[in-house]
Amino acid sequence: MRRIHVAALVALLGLILFSAAVAAETKWSVVVQSGERVVKVDLPLEAISAGGTVAYEGPVMSDGAENWKAPKTYHGIPVAAILSDVGGMKPGDVLSVIAGDGYTKKIPYAAIYTDTPAGTPILGMEVGSDGADAPTFVFLAPDEKFSNADMLAALGTKYSHYYGGTTPSTTGLLVKGVAYLIVNYAGASLPTAAETATVASGPAEGVALTVTSGGETFSYTMADLGQLESVTALGTFTTSAGVDYTATYSGVPFSALIGNAPSDGTVRVTASDGYSMNYPVSQLLDRTTGTWILAYMENGWYMPLDPGYLRVVQVGPENPHFTSSLSARMVTTIEVLGTYTAYTLTVSGETTRVFTRGELEAGIGCPCHTSTVTTTMKGVTATYSGLPLWRLLAYVDGGTAPAPEQGIHYDDADFNDALVAAGYNVVLTASDGYTQTVPASVVAHDDRFIVAFKKNGEFLDATTEGAMRFVYDNSVVFPEGVLLKSVKFLTSISIVKK
Repeated sequence: MRRIHVAALVALLGLILFSAAVAAETKWSVVVQSGERVVKVDLPLEAISAGGTVAYEGPVMSDGAENWKAPKTYHGIPVAAILSDVGGMKPGDVLSVIAGDGYTKKIPYAAIYTDTPAGTPILGMEVGSDGADAPTFVFLAPDEKFSNADMLAALGTKYSHYYGGTTPSTTGLLVKGVAYLIVNYAGASLPTAAETATVASGPAEGVALTVTSGGETFSYTMADLGQLESVTALGTFTTSAGVDYTATYSGVPFSALIGNAPSDGTVRVTASDGYSMNYPVSQLLDRTTGTWILAYMENGWYMPLDPGYLRVVQVGPENPHFTSSLSARMVTTIEVLGTYTAYTLTVSGETTRVFTRGELEAGIGCPCHTSTVTTTMKGVTATYSGLPLWRLLAYVDGGTAPAPEQGIHYDDADFNDALVAAGYNVVLTASDGYTQTVPASVVAHDDRFIVAFKKNGEFLDATTEGAMRFVYDNSVVFPEGVLLKSVKFLTSISIVKK
C-alpha cells in the first residue's frame, strides 16, 4: 500500500465514496423526440465522453461591470450524441430542452452541430455536486468562459436568454434536471417513450492504446487498461496562463506499460490528432517526486476525448506539480525508442514455450498475474514481485495451455496435477549454467515461489541480478532433505521426470 498524507487521504476517500455513490444510485435518462420517433435514452456514467470547466456570464446591470459567475466543472454527454437515437436534427430545426419542472429553452440547430463561440452543448453533472440537478444542459465554451456576446453570436437574438426580458444573460440557458429533448416542439402534451435506448457515446470500445517496444506491439482496450496495475492520487499541472489545476487521477504507471526500458532510451507518445511528444525513459520511471501515469480517470470520472481518453500526468502523495506542456493528451500510441536488450525465458517439459521480454513484462503489468514475496538473503530483506513458478510450468506440463497470442494468461485447470503425482523435478538454470532443483510437489499451486522481475517495486538491476531471478518467500518450510537457493540471471526452467 502507498502512504499518503491524512489530508490527501481524506480528500481521496471522499472522492471515491462520492463516485461510488453516484455510480450506484444515479441513473440518468431523458425522453427524446423527433417527429413521431420517441425514445427514452439511458445515459450511463460509462458513456461520459465530454467535460470541462466553464464560467457563465450573468446580466450586465451597468456599463462595463462584468458579472461572471464562479466557474464550474461538468462531465457529461454531447447533446448531438443523444439526439442520434432519433435521427438527429437538420438545418432549420430547433431543439426544446425541457426540465422536469417545465422550464424550457430553445436551441437552434447550428448551436448543437456547428462550431460556435458557445462551444459543445452537453447533458452533464457538476463535478463535486450531489447530482440532484443532473442532467444539466450546459455549453462548454472553448475558452472556458461563456459570455453574453458568445450567446448572441451562437444562438442569435431570437433564442438567447434575456434577464427581465431585456438584458442578455447566459445563466438562463442552464437547464437543470433535463427530462425531455424535443425537436421542433409545438407545445403539445409531453410524449411518453415507447422504446428505450442507450446513448452511443463514451470511451472507445475498441483498441484505445497501442504500445510498441523492441519490435513487439501490444494493444489495449479501455477494459484491458483497467486490469493493469493502477495508481490513484493527486496531481497538479500549471497551464500556460500560469493557473494551477489540481485533480485526483487514476491510471496505469508507465513502468507497467513500457517495462524495464533502457534508462537512456526515449518514449514517444502520440495523440489521436497526430501530435507527438518525446519523454526520457528515466523521467517516466523516476518516482522521486511522484509517479508518472497514463491516466484514464479524473476526479472519479472517465475522461472525455479531449483531454482524454488517456493523458500523461504525474501523481503522488505529495501532490506533485508539473507544467501542462509535460501532459500529453488524447494519447493513442506509445513507442519505446533506443537500445533494447531482448531476453527470453525458456520453459520446457512435455512441450517448450519461449517467452519474450515483451510478453513477460506485459504480463507482470497486471496484478492478476503477479505474486509478491518477502525474501531475506545475506541479512537483507526485500520484497520481490513476479510470476508464480507453478503457473509457468502449466504451459509445458502436458495439460491444456493458453494459445501463444494470449501471452501470460492463467487458468487453474491448465496445471497438470496428474504429472505432479507421477513425480518430476523442476530445474532452474542461470545464464552461467548454475542450477537449482526442486520437486514439483513442493511448488505446485504455491504462489510463494516466483520468477521475479521487480525488487522493492523497481525492476531488477540487470547487472547484479539479471532480468529475472527465482526467489521464494521467507515463510516457506521445506520438507526434510530439500534445500533450495535463489537463482540469479535465470534463463530457463525445465521439467525433468524422475
